[in-house]
Amino acid sequence: MKAITILGSTGSIGTQTLDIVTHHPEQFRVVGLAAGNNVNLLAEQIRTFKPEIVALGNESKLSELQEALAKLSEGIAPSPHQPKILVGQEGICEVARYGDAQSVVTGIVGCAGLLPTIAAIKAGKDIALANKETLIAGAPVVLPLVKNMVSNYCQRTQNTQLFSMSPRCS
Repeated sequence: MKAITILGSTGSIGTQTLDIVTHHPEQFRVVGLAAGNNVNLLAEQIRTFKPEIVALGNESKLSELQEALAKLSEGIAPSPHQPKILVGQEGICEVARYGDAQSVVTGIVGCAGLLPTIAAIKAGKDIALANKETLIAGAPVVLPLVKNMVSNYCQRTQNTQLFSMSPRCS
């Protein structure tokens, strides 16, 4: 079973990746999730996939996420799973490098995905990159790190990002 983290879990890349996880639960385990603003969808994802750690990019929405989680857990006994919740860019970077996730799907739009991707690479994670800006804007930093620290690195389209976690891509 491959342990994965998904950065940008509420966006197109993230939801498609989680759809694959849903259809292949024997192959994937979600360790971490990171999202920007969509607290209701993130709360649903937390309830469904039970990650160990979660980051919310928009710090001002933390109380809204906590309320959404509380609402989803009403009437459930025993108390449902509660992950460690972090906020902001540093929180997203911590999720990217966290724990035993073997691979990190980086689906954060634009240059905002650069620092979390670098954090994941430095932590020795395999990267499923679905963000061209990380390579375009960050190539002088990212490519040497990838060459030195990660054995399986591929860039794939939205529909095949999980396949890039496979050793077949190297």
